Amino acid sequence: MTISEPLLSDILDALDLSRAQPGVGFLEALFTRFNARVPFESATKILRNAEVGDPSEKPRTPEVFWADHLERGAGGTCFARVAAFDALLSALGFATRRVLGRVERDGDHAALLVSSAGGETIADVGFPLPALLPARPSSVETPLAELRVDATGRGLCVRLLGGVPEGPRSIEIFEAPVSEETYLALWRGTFQPRSRFLEEVVLRHDLGSRVVSFASGEIRVDDLHSRLRVPLIGSRPSALSELFGVEMELLERAFEIVGDPPPESKDATLSAYLETEASPAEAFAAIASREGYERLLRGVADIVAREETPTGFRLALSASADTSETSVEEDVAIDSEALRLAIVRKSGASAFRSSYRAQERAGRTFLIREAVLSGAREDLLRNDSLRGRLAGTLAVDLLAWGRMLGTS
Repeated sequence: MTISEPLLSDILDALDLSRAQPGVGFLEALFTRFNARVPFESATKILRNAEVGDPSEKPRTPEVFWADHLERGAGGTCFARVAAFDALLSALGFATRRVLGRVERDGDHAALLVSSAGGETIADVGFPLPALLPARPSSVETPLAELRVDATGRGLCVRLLGGVPEGPRSIEIFEAPVSEETYLALWRGTFQPRSRFLEEVVLRHDLGSRVVSFASGEIRVDDLHSRLRVPLIGSRPSALSELFGVEMELLERAFEIVGDPPPESKDATLSAYLETEASPAEAFAAIASREGYERLLRGVADIVAREETPTGFRLALSASADTSETSVEEDVAIDSEALRLAIVRKSGASAFRSSYRAQERAGRTFLIREAVLSGAREDLLRNDSLRGRLAGTLAVDLLAWGRMLGTS
């Protein structure tokens, strides 16, 4: 599809960009604004599938995609986003070609390659990746993770190193050209019953230093070292419309089709992550005893009493070395199978729940410190400074654990 000049002008206005000559700087601006302002969302896909009977007409062409965005704040999922961004770049004079890839199986992903005098660039708005990447073996640091590009027999593999170790940690991008017919056939295949993104409303905005997303009744905010999970207890379409800029009626209709299950918990959680060279079992063993846990607390609080319990142990802590008076009590439960310490810290009538755990993600070991925050804490969605301070407190605990392992 060729984007008309009036539509192109409206799109650039929506992205808050002025037209410029094709080049690296303009491509970077387009890529960043597209990911930040055009949501990755499944609501329009769910509605399209329900309202359009002819399978050949189900894919939302770039013309439909951009009209939905301008009128309703909508976006789309992988194939639709790539086609829409491709049409935009082509209208602006960039040389592009669509390619296929793999997240879980061959052909379940699409990406865009942009040609220039310096070679091809991966502009993957379908995953989406947090940065443009050279289409050759390389490594790029981003605010969300390090991205490493390696050659494969079929093209390139992009791995996410560090960052929040949840979800897919790598994607493969195939080198072979893909015909329009093949691209459309695979796109239509994403509308098969029980296909991904047809069973649940999901939304996502990539905001440079953080990603804000929604799934399973909760908002997630991810940055380089932490994940905040905030349950949406009230009207989810209203809250999501405000957060992502998508028309509330569109969201309401999508939820009516696929359901709107409640979040897993009514309390928010905040998790911090630290990678280590130790194996998960080795990392957990360092703190999975009373003696090991006491070493972890060294310099933080003085232990004035100890007691074994059926699931672990209990410690009475004093914040000052000058007094033996108990100010905090901690019940620590050891779950060796899950490599997790569950902690309940009690002070007076209040109780604070948290945990330490070690897990493997894509062959790499991560130390995880998680705190349960009382209530939904939707205020943290509007206060990045406070969220950062709380995450920093958890990160200090992880650094202490890492020092025990020689990580930091």
